[in-house]
Amino acid sequence: MYSLVTDYLDHTVTKFPDKIAFSDPRREISFAGLYAESRNIANVVISKGIFKKPVLLYMDKSIALVSAMIGTAYSGNFYTPVDTKMPEERILKICDTLSPAAIITDNEHAEQINRLMHDRDILIFEDIISPYSGTDRIAEVHKNISSTDTLYVLFTSGSTGTPKGVTISHRAVVDFTDWISGCYEFDETTVFANQAQLYFDLSIQDVYAPLRNGSTTVLIPNRLFVSPVRVWKEILRHGVNTLVWIPSELCLFANLDVLAHVERADLKTVLFCGEVMPVKQLNYWIKHYPEVTYANLYGPTECTEACTYYTIDRSFADGDVLPIGKPCDNTKVLIIGEDGRLVTAPSITGELCIGGICLSDGYYNDPVKTSEAFVQNPFNTQTSELIYKTGDLACYNDMHELIYIGRKDRQIKIRGYRVELGEIEAASSTVEQVTYNCCLFNSDEEKIILVYTGDISGDDLKKSLECKLQDYMIPSVFIHRDEMIFNKNGKIDRLALAKEYLQ
Repeated sequence: MYSLVTDYLDHTVTKFPDKIAFSDPRREISFAGLYAESRNIANVVISKGIFKKPVLLYMDKSIALVSAMIGTAYSGNFYTPVDTKMPEERILKICDTLSPAAIITDNEHAEQINRLMHDRDILIFEDIISPYSGTDRIAEVHKNISSTDTLYVLFTSGSTGTPKGVTISHRAVVDFTDWISGCYEFDETTVFANQAQLYFDLSIQDVYAPLRNGSTTVLIPNRLFVSPVRVWKEILRHGVNTLVWIPSELCLFANLDVLAHVERADLKTVLFCGEVMPVKQLNYWIKHYPEVTYANLYGPTECTEACTYYTIDRSFADGDVLPIGKPCDNTKVLIIGEDGRLVTAPSITGELCIGGICLSDGYYNDPVKTSEAFVQNPFNTQTSELIYKTGDLACYNDMHELIYIGRKDRQIKIRGYRVELGEIEAASSTVEQVTYNCCLFNSDEEKIILVYTGDISGDDLKKSLECKLQDYMIPSVFIHRDEMIFNKNGKIDRLALAKEYLQ
């Protein structure tokens, strides 16, 4: 029914014109307001003669940023949102790769971006949302946009220090939004509390499910997440019933026992994605909200957002590992063993590879990295079929559910044994007093280092792990921190910890 993400809004604005689509601390906007605002932006961009080109969006998480995203899509171009607090060197690297045809920013950040990008065409948000006085050319442009055209490019870290731009099409986002909306029954009564930054792929349903279903998304400033009680007040104030968050944020609520001391919310659905969800903290949420639907989603940015899912349908002990389940609709999942054979039997580990509509078209302006990660399906010799090599290790359990093991590049060898650092982290997470932990490996000295937070000594933590892990997997060094280091996406910052403790 829908080919482009803008088709969603074209339809929904006729059904729910006055309903609130998005809310942020500064204002609310209805679907009619969003429709008008984004189309005004689109017409200004079209008037610049820009078509199927990259547009850099330089604004904080806000309704303005959402309008700019949708406006760029209406104009037939594709967008890249960047973090305004990102180091200038990284912004310049992104722009070197992207070479944006235009930059949309706001008055708050105009001076900064002008200083950095004075040679670019810079559009000020406050100036381009006014009613457009020229000819409306959106319908004309729309005829030349395909569902396979790029919708956005999100930049992730690259091993060489150069950010990689993951390209995602309209079709991939529409397919994902259709799937998640149907699977978890999102409709006009759904109210999301957005946690992820809008330059992070976990925000996809927060932006596009409202456009599809007439839902509402509350954009919660990320600075509030240092105070879970303040976040909860926003959840209560707006009648939020759906969370799609990274596990670290859900764990924060559990570790601080927040749910036992706040008013009950009308939660219906809690989904988590982006990193491993420890069962101990999940069980805390289930204890306080047993009636809620919980699900574990898995997927790298190269697969839009999620490509597998597991809806929690049974009890797990604190020390168990949650499945990542089965493929989403229109998605193919392969596990390829070290011998190059397809893994189908339980308990055999191999690399997880993904294919299907969700798949990225590759890395922007980087054919070499694209060809390394996106390869022909070796089990299809008849037709062209690309799959993405995730670099993640997985296996099937006895119920043929997918189980995430860890990163290939986090597999070490010590004393002749292969060890997954993620397995040590999972075991450490089951220790009651441990709140966060990260495992590092000093290859020169062959030492496993566990960095952790929580009210427990290193000696006591070691004793606990001796009951859970093989002796060669027990860390040699235990480093206690008062606070864990997190990156801009709310995940534990492994690179920062490695720089601090491995150099």
